[in-house]
Amino acid sequence: MTASLPPPCRFRLIRIAQLVLIVATVYLSVSAFVTVPHIGNETGSLRYGVALGSGLICLARAVLIRGERLPWALLGTGLISYGGATIYYNAAVAGRQDDDLGPSLADLGWLLFYPACYVAVILLLRRRVLRLHTSVWMDALVGLLGVAALTSGIGVAMANAYPRYSAWTMTVNLIYPLADLLLILLIVTVFSLLGWHPGRVWWLLGIGLVGFAIADSLLLVIVTTDKDPGSGLLGTLWLFSVLMPALAAWLRPRWHPPAKMSGWGVIAVPLVLTVIALGLLVLGATVQLPKVTVGLAAATVLTALARAAFTFIEVQQLAESKVLARTDELTGLANRRGFIERLTKAEQRATGVDTFALLLLDLDRFKEINDSLGHQVGDALLAQVGTRISDALRPGDLHARLGGDEFAVLLEHADIEAAKRVADRVLAVLGNPFDVGGVTLHVGASIGAAVYPDHAEDAHILLQRADVAMYAAKSGRTGVESYRPGSDVNSLVRLDMIESLRAALGTGQLEVHYQVKVDLDSGQANAVEALVRWRHPSRGLLGPEEFVPLAEQAGFIRMLTIEVLETALGQCRQWHSAGFDVAVAVNLSASDLLDRGFPEQVSGMLSGFGLSPTALELEITETTLMLDRVRTAAVLGELRDLGIGIAVDDYGTGYSSLARLWELPVDVLKLDKSFIQRMEVDGRAEAIVRSTVGLAHALGLRIVVEGVETAGAMRMLRDFGCDLAQGYFLGHPGPSEQVTEQLRRRAPSAGMIDPETIGRTEECPGDLSPTMESAVLNAPVAPDRTPAVKSWR
Repeated sequence: MTASLPPPCRFRLIRIAQLVLIVATVYLSVSAFVTVPHIGNETGSLRYGVALGSGLICLARAVLIRGERLPWALLGTGLISYGGATIYYNAAVAGRQDDDLGPSLADLGWLLFYPACYVAVILLLRRRVLRLHTSVWMDALVGLLGVAALTSGIGVAMANAYPRYSAWTMTVNLIYPLADLLLILLIVTVFSLLGWHPGRVWWLLGIGLVGFAIADSLLLVIVTTDKDPGSGLLGTLWLFSVLMPALAAWLRPRWHPPAKMSGWGVIAVPLVLTVIALGLLVLGATVQLPKVTVGLAAATVLTALARAAFTFIEVQQLAESKVLARTDELTGLANRRGFIERLTKAEQRATGVDTFALLLLDLDRFKEINDSLGHQVGDALLAQVGTRISDALRPGDLHARLGGDEFAVLLEHADIEAAKRVADRVLAVLGNPFDVGGVTLHVGASIGAAVYPDHAEDAHILLQRADVAMYAAKSGRTGVESYRPGSDVNSLVRLDMIESLRAALGTGQLEVHYQVKVDLDSGQANAVEALVRWRHPSRGLLGPEEFVPLAEQAGFIRMLTIEVLETALGQCRQWHSAGFDVAVAVNLSASDLLDRGFPEQVSGMLSGFGLSPTALELEITETTLMLDRVRTAAVLGELRDLGIGIAVDDYGTGYSSLARLWELPVDVLKLDKSFIQRMEVDGRAEAIVRSTVGLAHALGLRIVVEGVETAGAMRMLRDFGCDLAQGYFLGHPGPSEQVTEQLRRRAPSAGMIDPETIGRTEECPGDLSPTMESAVLNAPVAPDRTPAVKSWR
C-alpha cells in the first residue's frame, strides 16, 4: 500500500500549502480566545477558507498520486461542499430576518458532506481488509434508511410540539445530529475492525471526522437554544477537525497485515438501526405516524432481513469453502492442509501410551504414465488409486492425497505392526491392474511408516520421517519400510546424489562399460551389452544400482537413456570400422516405451552414426513391459519394424508369461541370473531353465542367459540349447578398450568354445594393467564353485 510521490517541486508546493493551513488554523484558534490586532470580520472568512483549502489538498492527493484516488476525491469534494455552503449561508442567508432554522440551499451543500464521507471511509477501509463483503454496502443502506425513518418520525413529532416550525424544517435540522452520530459510529466500527491499531493516516482522519461531527452537533444545540455560536472552543474544534484530512491525505501509509471483517463491530450500527425501525413500526400500530416514516422503517427492516439472508448464504458458502479448502478436488480425499490439521489434532489428543501411525505412499512409475498418456489418464488413475487405498483401510482411518502421486494415511490407535498390516493390504489392492479409459495399467507403490511417539514426538517431524522411510522402500524396492533412526542422513545423501547426477548429465561423468555376449555354438562374441557407470567426483566409480533408481524417481531417466544410447552407438560405430561386426544392447526405461516419438528418435540416432538397425538391441524388463501393454506393444512394434532387436531382460522375475510375450514384438529372452546360479545345485532351477529354453525356441525366440560364472553352468546351458551367454566366466564388464581386446580374442577364427580351457592362458594386454577380469579368467574355475565377485547388475 505504497504511494508513488509526485515530482519534488509539486510535493514541496503541497507541503507549503499544508504549512499555510496549519498556521492559519493556529492563528484563528488563538484569535478566538484573545484579541488579535488588525483582525476583525475577516476571521470568519478565513475560517471557511480552511475547509476549502483542506478539500483542495485532498483533491490534489487524488489527482497527483495513484492509488486510493476515489476516496480522497470524495472526501475533498465533501469538504469543499461543506465550506462553500457555509460561505453561501453567511453571505446570503444569515442576514435575513427569516427564521434561521428554515432550510436553504446551504443545507444541500452541508448534507452532501456526509454521504461523501461515508463512502470515502468505506473505500479506504477496503484496502485494509481481506475482502469487503457485499453485506457492507447493505449495512450502509440499512443505516441510511434507518436514519431517514428515525429523522422523519422525530421531525414530525417535534413539528407537532412546536407548531411554529414546519415538519420539513424539523426533519432537515434533525438529519444533522443523526448523520453526525452515524459518522461517529462508522469511525468507531472501522477502528474496531482494525484492532485499534489503524495507523497514522486513520488516526488523523478518524480524529478529524469525529471532531467535526461533535462540533457540528454542538453547533446545532447552540443555535436551537439561542446561545452565541461564536464560542472559541467550538470554533477551535471545528478548525482542527477540518485540518486533519489535509494532513492525513499526504502521509505515506505504512504496511499493515490485512484485517478480517468479523466481530460485533461489523453489525453494530445496522443492528441498532434495525431495532429502532422495528420500534417505529410497533409504535405506528398505536400512534399515528406519517406514512413516509412507516415506509422508511419497513424498508429498513426488509433490507436488514435481506442482509441476514445474504449473510446466511455467505456463511453457507464459507462453510463449503472451508471444506473444499481441506479437500483434494481430484480424488475427493483430504488434501495436505486437511491432513496436517488432523495430524496435529491427533498429536494434541495423544496421551500416555496412546500411539498413532502415519503411512506415506508414493506411486512407482506414475510419472511415465502421466507424461506419456497425458494428464487426463493420470488424473483418472489417481482417482482409482485413491478409491482402492480407501477400501483397504480400517473404519475411521484418514486418507489424504498430499499432492502429485503422493498419498498419506493416518492410523489412530495403531502401532508399527498394525501400520505394516494396513500397508500390506494397500499394496495388495494396488497390485491388480487398473482399467483407465480402456487402457490396462500396472502401478506399484512404495510406503513408509512412522509411529508417534516412537519415531517422533512432533507431527511435522513424524511426516518427514515417514517420507524418509518411503524413499528407503522405493530405493530398496521393498514395498514397505518403517523409519529407522539415523536414516535421515541417508535421505540427505540421496537428495545430494540426485542433484549431483542431474548436474553430471552431459559432462562426461557418465561412462559406458560393456560386457560381451558369447555364442555358445561358435564361441564368438558377436554382441555386447552397454552398462552405464558414474564416475562420481568424490565417491569414485558407481554402479547403476546406486544411481539409476534415483534418475527414475527424479524424472530424468529419459535424458540418461539418450546419453547412454549415443555413447553406445558411437562406440559400436568404432568397432564396426575396426572390423568387429557386433551388436550393442542398451537397457530402456518405462518412460521410453510410453513415448510414441521414441522410435523416430532412435532411428535418427542410428542414421546419424551410419549404423544398420540390426546393430542395436533394446532390452526391457518384464515389469516395464506390463506397465501399459497396448502402448508398449505399439512402440515396440515400431522399433521392431525398423529392424531393431527387442529383448526381455530379467525374465522370470516379473508377471509375464511366454504366451503373453508371444503376442508382443519380442525377439530375445534374457533368463534371469538367479536361475542360472542355482541350476547346478537345484534340480528345480535346472528344470525351469531347460523348459524355458524349449518353450522359447518353440515360439521362435532366442534365449540369452546372464550370470554364467562357472564352466559347469556353461556346459549345461550349451546342452540345453541356449543361444547366447554372458557372465563373469566369459568376461567382466569393462571400458571399451578392455572389451575390444576381448572381442579380438573371440574373433571368428577362435572356433567353438571350450569350457575347460577358457581363461587358462589368456593374458592381459600390455597396455592395460591387470584387472579383476583377468584374475578370474586366468584362474581355473571348478565346476561346483562360484567366484565371490559381486556383479554390478
